[in-house]
Amino acid sequence: MAEPFNVIATIHPLPGKVQEIVEAFRVVSPLVHQENGCELYALQVDQDAEKVYVIERWSTAADLDAHANGAAMEKLNELSAHLLETPTDVRRVDDVPLGDGTKGVLR
Repeated sequence: MAEPFNVIATIHPLPGKVQEIVEAFRVVSPLVHQENGCELYALQVDQDAEKVYVIERWSTAADLDAHANGAAMEKLNELSAHLLETPTDVRRVDDVPLGDGTKGVLR
């Protein structure tokens, strides 16, 4: 896997709990944005299903590992563990550049 590291996390909230998940991320996102190597940490809400996605980009594997085991994620788990239907699915993914160099990859 090439650096930087992209991550897509799929969150499965309990029915009716999407907004509470969003609020938990409002608390922790400013902390994550200050972490070493955080290039992108953005939340997306599915318009058709009760799912939430986090799109992340980390400079190095060490930065991603520190994030995964850091205080912000500990706080997020404290705020949201009881709101989840199933565990979060976290995937490290690689860019596959397509077409226009500025539109065909995550930046």
